[in-house]
Amino acid sequence: MFKSASPQQDWRPALRSQVNHSLSELSQVEGQLNWLSGSIAYIDSMTTSLPSRFKALRTNGFVHRVGIENQLSNLINNWNMTRTGLSSNIDAFSQQLRTEISSLKSEGDELLNRINQPFALEFVLRGEIAIFNSKVDNFTSKAHGQINQAKSGFTELRQNIEKIESITNDAENSINSTQSASFALIEREHPILCIKAKKHEPGEKNEGRIILTDQRLLYETEKEVAIEKKFFIAIKTKTSRTLDLEIPLGIVKEAHKGRVGLIAWEGIYLELRPGQKFNQAIFDTTGDDTEKLIESIDYVLSGQADKDKAMIAVEEKPPEGPKAFLCIKCGAPLDVATTRGIAEVECNYCGTKNKIK
Repeated sequence: MFKSASPQQDWRPALRSQVNHSLSELSQVEGQLNWLSGSIAYIDSMTTSLPSRFKALRTNGFVHRVGIENQLSNLINNWNMTRTGLSSNIDAFSQQLRTEISSLKSEGDELLNRINQPFALEFVLRGEIAIFNSKVDNFTSKAHGQINQAKSGFTELRQNIEKIESITNDAENSINSTQSASFALIEREHPILCIKAKKHEPGEKNEGRIILTDQRLLYETEKEVAIEKKFFIAIKTKTSRTLDLEIPLGIVKEAHKGRVGLIAWEGIYLELRPGQKFNQAIFDTTGDDTEKLIESIDYVLSGQADKDKAMIAVEEKPPEGPKAFLCIKCGAPLDVATTRGIAEVECNYCGTKNKIK
């Protein structure tokens, strides 16, 4: 006659752990199936909305990232050609896998209930759980094979769409940021990127934001100012911005990533060409903003920004050589080379700063 297990025996937690582990593997498969269906919905949504968002950007004066817009068009064409077959295939095996998951989860829940019974037989349950775990292992192996095969069809597509969505978000943010900036854009200047940053050099450390255009890098400090108080507590505030640093991109030699501060904080080092008031500017940035800023600066310095601008039918005058101006104070000649982002030149004779158009 078999003896029933005593509640004091410790075999129950071990068996529960085995069953829960198998149930967790089933949930992971379920999560991957949700990722597949969610990816299709995401790509459908983005391929519908991103073209109209780019059109709105063009209307609002955004003249860059032509290559990204063309890439989006190609991705949409490829998606339209492959979506139906891919989606039908995923729906077919997903339905079958979800049915099997439901059945196996019910079996696992039943085993957990039996483990908790006061007169459960340990050796019987061990045998049934071993069979259950084997079934789950076989199922998950088959499911992962099908899911990975389906993923290979559009994982790269989703990643490319996500990248384009991120660039679109940045472009929209840059347009909005220039509208609230403390400075005005110069002639034929267009925004590219705006990120939060903390300036370390030159000058005092302070927090604010970088607005990068195709002519300049501009750094604004930001402070929250109380405009209404109640019992000495600010109940309404506004953001006050002040232009703290302006760097024409024509004097930038390179931008690279580096450590900022005593801890391994990530930041941007902007190396300037010889003959400037300071050799470099250093900014503390976070997350993807570091790579975004470096990529955007390289986008301008490589000349691709100018090429894109020309393709958006913005009238651009050809680069001009050195021009001779006269100082507005002493009348001395000013030999001024056209340099990206420089709006004034200092007279070598009297030190007067002369605006140049």
